[in-house]
Amino acid sequence: MAGKMKAFLRVAVFFLASFQFATTQDWLAVSKQELLRLRNEFLAFDNRKSDILFLVDTSGSLGRHDYNEEKKFVTNLLNEISVGMEATRVEVIPFGTTASIFIDYVSAPDLSKTKCTFNEQFNPMPQTINGWATNMKGAFQLAYDVCVGKYSGQKRGPLNKVKTVVILLTDGRWNTPWNDPSPISIAQQLHTANVEVFAIGVGWIDFENLKKVVKDPSKQAFHLKDFTEFSELATYIRGG
Repeated sequence: MAGKMKAFLRVAVFFLASFQFATTQDWLAVSKQELLRLRNEFLAFDNRKSDILFLVDTSGSLGRHDYNEEKKFVTNLLNEISVGMEATRVEVIPFGTTASIFIDYVSAPDLSKTKCTFNEQFNPMPQTINGWATNMKGAFQLAYDVCVGKYSGQKRGPLNKVKTVVILLTDGRWNTPWNDPSPISIAQQLHTANVEVFAIGVGWIDFENLKKVVKDPSKQAFHLKDFTEFSELATYIRGG
């Protein structure tokens, strides 16, 4: 009996490991498919009517490696996309204890703002830029302000014709303002305004929170469980 039990356990462990491997591979394939579709939409779409806003988590719950992976993702996604006033416009909103507009090519476009100037600004952006707590709500509020609110004066519109995407890079944990830290209601206002929101989990994430800030979790929330998958996906998106 003991021998049969050991054999059964070996088979069960093998089955579970195989299932986990298949699930991981399937998930990565779905992630590739959906984000490659997004990249291709920007390439195929009229570049004069495409805007991307990156919400980049710089909080202390992310390690230095996690933060660098976020930056690598942004760089790789833009690798094949023309950036400029007459092409795709890009906004970068880092958030820690506070949130701020670090790169303003959507809210304050100018002919001098190109991919070269973007890289010069973005590459040295420090993780310590906004402190160590996680004010994701502030980041979504700035995204809303850029798309339809107080900073939207130079934003191309209308939003039902101008492709506008918010890409959130985070571990999914928010904790400030302490009395009401949730960004969900503001994210929903972006959905209503025809802004597509993607959430990409980096490192050890709260995936349930990621699913709450997007409209369709099956296609817009991604959990990349380790750095190998994250790097592979970033490479795939740029066509490498």
